[in-house]
Amino acid sequence: MSTPQLSVVIATKNEEKNIRECLESIRRGEWVDEIIVVDDVSTDKTVEICREYTDKIFVNDSKGSFHKNKNLGIEKAIGEWILSIDADERVGPELAEEIRKAITKSEKVGYYISRKNYFLGKWIKGCGWYPDYIIRLLRKGATKWPLNIHDTPFIEEKERVGYLKNSLIHISYTTLDQYFRKFAQYTSRLAQEEYEKGIRITSTNCFIFFIIKPLYWFFRKYFLLHGYTNGFRGFFISFSSALTIFMTYAKLWEMQQKNRVVSEFISSDF
Repeated sequence: MSTPQLSVVIATKNEEKNIRECLESIRRGEWVDEIIVVDDVSTDKTVEICREYTDKIFVNDSKGSFHKNKNLGIEKAIGEWILSIDADERVGPELAEEIRKAITKSEKVGYYISRKNYFLGKWIKGCGWYPDYIIRLLRKGATKWPLNIHDTPFIEEKERVGYLKNSLIHISYTTLDQYFRKFAQYTSRLAQEEYEKGIRITSTNCFIFFIIKPLYWFFRKYFLLHGYTNGFRGFFISFSSALTIFMTYAKLWEMQQKNRVVSEFISSDF
């Protein structure tokens, strides 16, 4: 029986510093049948570098919904199996071999893969960052990426989903400048999602959103999930998780104020 075709799908945006190492890790051993890149209108050399490795490059402006491009890549793939990875992730030879064997098992439709998340050059085992299992290897059509930024693929048939032993290497942030640039984008997107869900900041719930929830997230990350074992990095991740909650709802409040002013202005014209 021949091995099913495997397509690797990567969504990118201004990833010239990461994408080459990612693509090199995929090409190693020629275990992949197809590489698909969906680029979110990068302004750097991301696409130029990708062309050295594949001609299947699609450019699509996701309007801030990055998972749309992941799903577009899956739609364009010809492989029976999809490996969805990010530009800052690396596939080691042990994981590559395990993936190639896993897709020959006809009873499975997806696999969870753990991630070794690195922050400022160190592997973070606490803060809930490891093993960080997520469905990244899936049979085409089994599932897709939810459009909410914090959601991940899910398959209801649990008995048909396996777990791989080897981990993806995730080089999440190498500098604090990089972290805070993405922090601003991430919290803006989360605030927009909360607004679209109909969540609003009021005088009765502001204490919960701005005090209780951030404190809970710090306590959970730092103490319950052993962030303290990672020294300053663990403290920073735990603190920034709390700050993410605070800033998300601060930006939600800001949206409310802007939309209220617009509504009042429109009403005054009639």
